[in-house]
Amino acid sequence: MFMIDKYLVEKKLRRIEDFLRELKEVKIEDFEGFKGNTIVKRFVERNIELAIEQMVDICKHFITGLDLREPETYAECFSILSENMVVPKEAGETFKSMVRFRNILIHGYDNVDDSVTYGIYKKHLQDFRNFINVIREFLAAGKNNKDAHSPETSGQ
Repeated sequence: MFMIDKYLVEKKLRRIEDFLRELKEVKIEDFEGFKGNTIVKRFVERNIELAIEQMVDICKHFITGLDLREPETYAECFSILSENMVVPKEAGETFKSMVRFRNILIHGYDNVDDSVTYGIYKKHLQDFRNFINVIREFLAAGKNNKDAHSPETSGQ
């Protein structure tokens, strides 16, 4: 039997929304202001990283819950979801790019291009909203999932 814990997934989606709200509170006038303010720059990088981590956790949960093949990388996780029509192909490619950026943040910190981070902050935070919408639509459609641990069924 396939099991997607809708309560857990929704909790992680709300965490992404929290990170997005925090990012919107940051006031950055332009790239030079961003580049010159290490505290703001690290805050933006960290919140983007944490939001992507929630996406990866959800992806891995879907892989397990839907009994799909195991990915060799986090980026491949989104390819598998695309192959199985959980996420649209184009969206899956965007999500894979996000994971690759997360890998740069985590593993190649000295090589983080501030212009890329700034570009994501200014132009691509909507990609997180797209992920949230795609996942919620999948869950609402009830495709191969079961409300395994909602507060009503788990006694929380």
